[in-house]
Amino acid sequence: MAEHQAPTAPTNTVVLIEPSLLNLQGFEEALARGWSPDPRRQQDKVYAEAELEMLRHDRAGFLSRLISSEVIATSVSNRAPQYLAIQPFWIWDGDFCGYITLRHLPGTTRFPLHVPGHVGYSIVPWKQGRGYATQALLLLLPIAAKAGLARISVICNENNLASRRVIEKAGGMLLRTGTDPSDSPDITKLFFDLPTTHN
Repeated sequence: MAEHQAPTAPTNTVVLIEPSLLNLQGFEEALARGWSPDPRRQQDKVYAEAELEMLRHDRAGFLSRLISSEVIATSVSNRAPQYLAIQPFWIWDGDFCGYITLRHLPGTTRFPLHVPGHVGYSIVPWKQGRGYATQALLLLLPIAAKAGLARISVICNENNLASRRVIEKAGGMLLRTGTDPSDSPDITKLFFDLPTTHN
């Protein structure tokens, strides 16, 4: 369950909190340290600096764009415009640790082309290695279940062993290996199926 208030001191566990102007500073500081919110662009300093500039120019506008609950996307079936529901959360241990996002097409378990699975997440480098991504993914499962998803698709690069461990620890089962329209055809992906509830 998402929480609106951030804990006051760092802990060994994390919670998911909804992004707001009150807690945007941690996201800003992470950008300033070179972190990219897009896992596919972690070494792209130009992208991170552009995001930082937009945030500092218009904090409210930046936040509004970040937490927009619906965006138009291309459907899997017929490429017609559809509304993609997006639920972003900060991963928080008393400080900003990264983010995790649930993405889905309301009324279906499918997701649009060029969207890499139902979940995206990124942990800032200085908080990695603490199990935070696994905790965050587990916290996201009941949120996905509440959105009507009995199962979600989670995708990572074949050579991203850390992300693979995160997904497997959360209960993900490898379905297949291949490419995905969301990334270069030269990059092999691992496609996991993850139930949102455990019997």
